[in-house]
Parts: sequence; structure tokens; C-alpha cells
Amino acid sequence: MTEAHPPAPLRVVNAMLGRGLGGLEQTLVDYGDALTLVGHEVHAVIHPDAAIRGALEARGATWHPLPHLGAWDPFAVGRLRELLRTLRPDASFSHGNRAVGLLSRAGARPLIGVLQNYKMHCGALTAACHPTQDLKRYARGQGVADEDLYHIPNMVRVPAVPPRREVHAPPVIGAMGRLVAKKGFDVFIAALARLAAQGTVFRAVLAGDGEDAAALRRLAAESGLAQVLSFPGWVDDKQTFFDGIDIFCLPSHHEPFGIVLLEAMAQALPVVTTASEGPSEIVRDGVDATIVATADPDALAGGLRLLLSDQDRAARLGASAYRLVRDRYDLPRVAGCLDQALRRIVGSAAARGGRDVHAPA
Repeated sequence: MTEAHPPAPLRVVNAMLGRGLGGLEQTLVDYGDALTLVGHEVHAVIHPDAAIRGALEARGATWHPLPHLGAWDPFAVGRLRELLRTLRPDASFSHGNRAVGLLSRAGARPLIGVLQNYKMHCGALTAACHPTQDLKRYARGQGVADEDLYHIPNMVRVPAVPPRREVHAPPVIGAMGRLVAKKGFDVFIAALARLAAQGTVFRAVLAGDGEDAAALRRLAAESGLAQVLSFPGWVDDKQTFFDGIDIFCLPSHHEPFGIVLLEAMAQALPVVTTASEGPSEIVRDGVDATIVATADPDALAGGLRLLLSDQDRAARLGASAYRLVRDRYDLPRVAGCLDQALRRIVGSAAARGGRDVHAPA
């Protein structure tokens, strides 16, 4: 009887070319971790000044700098084409339109888009990974065939046992994200102001940075929250942030997925989220989280008040959230799904005569 051998590892390019911090950057790191975990050779391609560079270096990841002026930069295309000729990757993952544009112009095939928002241009893609059914519908609308669509949830590393939580005195409400309009942090501040006006005792923290940071700080001061709401900026130590809060709030107007939601759930935190696109698919109202209407500070304040006043309910929601994220979104579990999808994509490209397997010589 012939002994079965495990499939050979693949060489993979994992590209994200923005400089800031956010969901795309986190997904690049998570995909790199997952692909490495299942044995593949991963080469990250990033802007040399990318904020995510430190996280890659801390992991000992292999990364290549690609200075560029945008998706049409011919010099960047030339440099990337030369890198692809050297590496001869079996496949390339692209996070964001700059990565799609430059990789496609450099001849990367098969080219796999990782959908994290409703902006990705899908015409040049061989296949697409989507974390939600709503993003799958978007990709279909962009012309991606069903057989080229792969459901790969976003992922987090989940503690082996749920963290024990002791409620702070007073309890602390936390939110985190890019401080931009679509994240709904103005509604979060308005909801906190309603709680304070009704005599609810709490503290709050809003972590992150972005173009609306100054306006949100002014709004907090004008709303009488200067003594209870802090703005620490970006936090590198997310564990300390989550350890310091009792309820996590996701007030987004639009949220294609919400990786930070998974991160909070992995810490067994009770969550109040709006009924935006991604969270509506991830959690169940009253089971894993409290879901309220978008752009409604009264509804958001009501959801927060419910958990502040009922610690047993909050603990039940946090425990259920932990189980859900452990069973569906833990990085090793999703890594196996990603490995299967990658091998199918590469195999399909090879079956088409090899024309999609490597960049042109």
C-alpha cells in the first residue's frame, strides 16, 4: 500500500500597498499567518512606509518593499514584474485596488482578490475570497463567476479558554476603529451623552485615529463627556484595550465585515452593534450580541443601557460570542479552508494549460 504524502507547499505573494492601519492591513497579516500556518511560503509585498511593516517584522515574515505612486505607476509595475519573475509564485493575493492594479499589470496569475469592502475592481481577478454573502453578491455584480468565488471568513486567534471578566467600577464602554464618518462614532458619542443625561454612571474609551478625530473630540467636549470619554489614539496593545473595557460597541453606518467585532467576541465581551452589513451576518440579536438600528443614538443608548443594567445578560452574550468566534472564525480553522481554496484555484489555473500559473517570463 502506497503511503499518502501531504501536498507540496506553494509559494504565495500576499500584497497590500496602503500605508495606514485598518481592515485591509489586518487582513494582509491574518492571511499571511494562516497561509504560513498550513505550510506555504508567503512573500508579503507592501509599501516601504506601511504601518503594518512592524507587525510583519515581529513575526519574522518575509516582505518586499514596493514604492509606488498608485495603481498606474509604470516604474512600480516594472519592479513588481521583476519580483514576480524572481519568485515565480504559484498564486498572488491582493488586498485593495492598488494591489489588484499593479499585480494585474505586472502579469501575476492566478490573481486572487480578497474582498473587504464594496470598492474592489474585480475584472482582472482569477478568483475572489469573500467573508460575507453580501460581499459575494457584490463580486457577482462585478462579473465574478460563482465557481471563482470562495467563502473565506475573516479570522482571529481565539484564546483556548474564554477570559474571565470582572466588571470595572464604573463599567467601561469601548469602541475602536478608523475615525471616519462611515464608522458612526458621532452616533456613539450622542448615545453616550444620552446615557450621561439619564444619570447612568460609566466611563468610555474611543480608540483609533482618522480624518474625523478632531471633530469627534470637539463633539465629545460639547456633549459634556470630557470627564468620562477618553481618546487614546491607535492602540498597538489590543489585549490591554479589551482587558480595560466591559462592553464593546460597534456603531458603524456601513461595515462590510468588522474584524474588530471578532476580536472583541474572542475576549468574551458583550457587544452592542448596529445592523450594518457584516455584523448582521456574523451575530444573532439577543444570542451573541445586541443589534440596534444604524444611525439611531436613542437605540444605541438603549442597547448599551440594557447591558449596563443587566450583568447576567451581558455575561451570557459574551460567553455565546466567544463560542461563536471560536467555532467559526479561529485562525487555524479558517486557515484550513483557505488552503483548500488556494489549491483549487491553482489547480484550476494549471488545468487551463498553465497560462495562469506564473507571471510571464
